[in-house]
Amino acid sequence: MKLRQKIAIRPSQVVLIGDQILIALGLLSALLSYYRLLSITIFPIHTIIYRVLIHVCLGIISWFLFGINKKVIRFFNSKDYINLIFIVFLIHLISYFSSIFFPIKYLLKPEIFLISFFINSFFIIGSRILINYLYFYYSHSKIKGEEKRLLIYGAGELGVFLKKSLITHYHNEYKLIAFLDDDKNKIGRNIGGVKVISASSDLKLLITKEKITDIIIANQAIAGIKKSLFLERVLPLKIKVKELSSIQTLFDQGFNINKLESIDIQDLMNRASIQLHDEHVINVARDKIILVTGAAGSIGSEIVRKLSEHKAALIICLDFSESALYDLEQDLNRKFPLINYEFILADIRNKQLLETVFNKFSPTFIYHAAAYKHVPMMEEFPWEALQTNVFGTLNLIKLSIAHEVEKFVFISSDKAVNPTSIMGASKRLAEIIVQGHSSPAHHTSFVVTRFGNVLGSNGSVVPLFKKQIQYGGPVTVTHPEMVRFFMTIAEACQLVLEASVMAKGGEIYVFDMGEPVKIVDLARNMIRLAGYIPDQDIKVEFIGERQGEKLYEEVFSKNEKIKETHHGKIMISQEQQHTMEEVEEIIINLKTLENSYNAGQYKLMIKKLLPEFKSTINNILSFNSSNKINEHKLQN
Repeated sequence: MKLRQKIAIRPSQVVLIGDQILIALGLLSALLSYYRLLSITIFPIHTIIYRVLIHVCLGIISWFLFGINKKVIRFFNSKDYINLIFIVFLIHLISYFSSIFFPIKYLLKPEIFLISFFINSFFIIGSRILINYLYFYYSHSKIKGEEKRLLIYGAGELGVFLKKSLITHYHNEYKLIAFLDDDKNKIGRNIGGVKVISASSDLKLLITKEKITDIIIANQAIAGIKKSLFLERVLPLKIKVKELSSIQTLFDQGFNINKLESIDIQDLMNRASIQLHDEHVINVARDKIILVTGAAGSIGSEIVRKLSEHKAALIICLDFSESALYDLEQDLNRKFPLINYEFILADIRNKQLLETVFNKFSPTFIYHAAAYKHVPMMEEFPWEALQTNVFGTLNLIKLSIAHEVEKFVFISSDKAVNPTSIMGASKRLAEIIVQGHSSPAHHTSFVVTRFGNVLGSNGSVVPLFKKQIQYGGPVTVTHPEMVRFFMTIAEACQLVLEASVMAKGGEIYVFDMGEPVKIVDLARNMIRLAGYIPDQDIKVEFIGERQGEKLYEEVFSKNEKIKETHHGKIMISQEQQHTMEEVEEIIINLKTLENSYNAGQYKLMIKKLLPEFKSTINNILSFNSSNKINEHKLQN
């Protein structure tokens, strides 16, 4: 049995038929209006039919030739309408000159075609405007309860393009209430019927009154600190904030306004981004052989990438994590195919292997980023912290002196200041040892860089919060009053590189990182940026301080003197430099614990060597073993 196939009329066919009916009606209307209804009989009916058929045939040919019937009416723009008027004019012009095929007494006067042109233009364009209106009105009425009410921050070119995209693609989903802007010349004006309001006005009143649900930042020129202050004002108001980075994004295939970039958490740091002088680093790094330890970590990998941009002769990437080192190798070889790299899987506690690396490559600069940095875990395994952070560093120091390395840059932490954790204490001991080896007798210049928490680095709080938000919460914060200094990975990397240029030897360089950030505020803002409401959609829970943590971090100790540098955001901590005799005593004392795995003994020893060390929580793990410490090698 043969099934009958249902014949479906496509929208393009409907458009074609409808437009040709309008073209025919336009010419008939012009005839009737010019000759009046009673005197139209001067033309034989067959002549009128012929002229209308010719007119419609020209219309069909033009519609196919220019693809008018295939254009989606609801996406028509001003350029499409202008093209349509031109095509209608062309049809009438050709139709008029076709009169040569008719007897002279049946010729239509040019005025008739002129009238028909205006009538046709009105019919065809008016029909499209009406269809557009009915479509959007119908779509809008169907989902009225789901409408998102929007503010666009930025009344410039980017914001205007976004408005047009909303009208074309998202008219039934978003309603643009107003533009926000800081430009006094734009405030109070209207752009396409949408008012421009000062971004400094009472946004809480506006958002509450207009029931705003979303804000899109479409302003590339906005300063970082201004964006931060703006976000601080609007995020607590329970609205979603996203950002449009460029006009090109609007034209990308598959563009979806619901997938616009979320605001980066670093935009909430409430300070201007720290900029350093890359040209200094370029001149120093070019054609150098550079060793980076911990090269696969957050800071180390960023240093390697920056050095790659500055065309170092050879970059030796040393790390103990084989998977992370492999990922780094693949990434660098793809991005920087012309740079020479050596990828070495090694533990900085293995002095013999390090010596082989130095003998083979003779590095000029060393950026030492390899370290254990997880605070609670180091409280349980202090011997690992000291072996990597102290003795691993000492191995590199001695080899640097022996091989006459030009610069040795040690990456420390603000946790080294008045340390309350084993991790912080191990970093402070390493600082002392690095500074103690700084001497005019050595060819090597030793320098320490010290900074706060790095946003997004491995093991930091930001990736943890992101995962917890993805899982639907709760987001866990240790204490409601805990605060931290934060900087971006890029800023931390710049400090390290700039310090390597500035350093003469023995300095501790520190960033001015502005005001500290409350961890609970950071958590709640991250929840808001993800489009949720804190303590309603996703809970924030306080779980108590962890081992070794303190509420307030410091970048300088109370008795430290501070020296300014040529850059306003970089300072030098002028702590009293320890002598080599004091350094040797520290090393000897630490080596007495070589066969011990008792956390309490390590804390007592560190307290003896660092009077400022204050352990916050009693250790929870102690065990003894006859094995040597350096036989237990964990990841750097």
